[in-house]
Amino acid sequence: MTALSSTFKCLLIILILLNVHTHTTNARKTESVLKYFGTVPAVPSVEHTAAYQSREPPRSVNEALNAHLKPSPSKVSKSKASKAPLSILDKLNDKIAKLGINSWTKPRKGSFDVVSGHGREEVGAGSSNEASLKYSAYVAPPSFFQLLFRFLHLTLTFSPVFLSALPAFLSTFIRESIFYPLLVRSLSQAGPAFIKWGQWASTRADMFPLRLCDEMGTLHANAPAHPFKYTKNLVEDALQEGGTCGEEGKSCFDSVFTSFSHSPVASGSIAQVHKATIRPSNPSSPGTEVAIKVRHPMVAELIDRDFRIMRKLGSIIDTLSGGWLSVRSSIEQFSHTMAEQARLDVEGYHLDLLNYNFRGWPRVNFPRTIYATQTIVIESFETGEVVGDLLKGLSSSDNRVSPQLASFIVTLGESLYLKMLLVDNLMHADLHPGNILVDMTGLEEDKFKLTLVDAGMVAQLNEAESMNFIGLLSALGASDADKAAEAVLSFGGVPTKNDEFVVDMRELFKERCRGYGHNVDVGEVLRGVLNLVRKHQIRISANYATLVVNVLCIESMAKKLVPDYNVLDAGKPLLSSYRKLLCYKPKSRTRRLIFKLWMPVAHMIKARNDKRFFKMLHERMGVEWRGEKRRRRRRRLKKFVGGAIAAGLTVSLGIESAMKR
Repeated sequence: MTALSSTFKCLLIILILLNVHTHTTNARKTESVLKYFGTVPAVPSVEHTAAYQSREPPRSVNEALNAHLKPSPSKVSKSKASKAPLSILDKLNDKIAKLGINSWTKPRKGSFDVVSGHGREEVGAGSSNEASLKYSAYVAPPSFFQLLFRFLHLTLTFSPVFLSALPAFLSTFIRESIFYPLLVRSLSQAGPAFIKWGQWASTRADMFPLRLCDEMGTLHANAPAHPFKYTKNLVEDALQEGGTCGEEGKSCFDSVFTSFSHSPVASGSIAQVHKATIRPSNPSSPGTEVAIKVRHPMVAELIDRDFRIMRKLGSIIDTLSGGWLSVRSSIEQFSHTMAEQARLDVEGYHLDLLNYNFRGWPRVNFPRTIYATQTIVIESFETGEVVGDLLKGLSSSDNRVSPQLASFIVTLGESLYLKMLLVDNLMHADLHPGNILVDMTGLEEDKFKLTLVDAGMVAQLNEAESMNFIGLLSALGASDADKAAEAVLSFGGVPTKNDEFVVDMRELFKERCRGYGHNVDVGEVLRGVLNLVRKHQIRISANYATLVVNVLCIESMAKKLVPDYNVLDAGKPLLSSYRKLLCYKPKSRTRRLIFKLWMPVAHMIKARNDKRFFKMLHERMGVEWRGEKRRRRRRRLKKFVGGAIAAGLTVSLGIESAMKR
């Protein structure tokens, strides 16, 4: 009993130290997760808009649709005014019919599609020139007892970690073999915020040891699924927000869907995905297969409570460590990302932006948003093999990766990454192989297609971030350690000087980075740079971590599929074009225009170099190059057409000469 009372006393003392803010009486107006932590929009803006500063919640989807669909009395005749409103099924089918047209229309800044062609909901639209999706799901402030019980639950969950902390500090073996696995296990049991934080922390090799990052990388997306009854109720409520349900006597769910899978296709920490078929307007037509992402119950509330606690803990850790770890800052950065992911309509907006940016790339695909609310998003169902599964089967007898397919994935994967970085400044923040599908239905005709899914997280880069990171990659190609160090020292927002860091960078480059044409291992060099960043306590922002992790993902994927392919050498035409045309000073509008006009040519040069490389590689392997069949068909077609024309001319000349006689 004495030990138990001492434990509770310690817990109460810790709770007092945390100084957790509570709301016990006089319930205030509901506030969002981002209202407590600050704000980072889906496409970050420099300043808060007036709508956000006033803390007024945005209009609901239903209000936005009704406001848009309701005609003005002065402009509509009586016959039109009495016309029945469109049902939600009609709106969905109309959106599906217009997907190909709307994919060419850039989404408005500060807004996202609810049902394209019928309505849009403005979210935080104000005087800012940038998009401003600033709200998360609205939740009631937690009470004192809710926070207390959540704190006790987390304390019990992480108690093995606390007990093994001191031995782990004293022994490297215990730290790597016991403490790290216990920490990952506790994170996986603590809830969505901690699972996502672990996945995010696995990308921050600048802050945590590489072994811990590798351990946290095992936090996968196969989270427990919620019951189908909850999914059905949530989907029906979301559909009712969009308009009338249509047929009387039928629920929205039955009116809209002809089939709906009871078991989810996949389940993550935030939501789970179901496959369904939307009922067509014409009964004789087949329905449209869609993917429906449904948010788990209590996700927004748990995220709110957990980050209130985590932020206070981060402040204590920063105080004890002297502040260089910036734990509170990184938690706040991540809380913004989590708050975005808790609102599924933000993912729909991201997909609209990415589809627009890649509208001229027929072999790159993203799911199309059909309908989106805070709790569900309906997207086009994309087919294909998960690249991550293909990589797992490389060493087994079930290897389905042909040399042609491997070259396609590697070359197009790097090209789309460089386009996001150099041209769009909008980066898919999670480019690991599990989020990339390859459609091999055109295997005979050599018409593969890459599809990128899960756009809940994106990184909107400003000019400085883009310039600094491209400067780092170009410095790797030029084997310029000083330029690389200068770029990295600017990653924190304000350029700093660190002579010891520059000296260590020179040593690193001398050992591992000799520039273009020397088969530089980009992954090894970047990991070395991150080790130096952690050693010299250099702060970098979250967007740079996203860029580095995406490079590491692409480089690792290329190494497994085509070991001889070097991503740095392959990217030389585009990186060199940026350096020569913009000179790392992208503020010149004329130079930026010239650069954008030149980019298709640079991509053509890269494609030509890739073809030359893979042709030589396949000849060495004894494999027919993927373009040879096409070229042979063209030669045969030319011979056939030429022969037909010659025969026709001969016959016509013969007839003409015969008639003259």
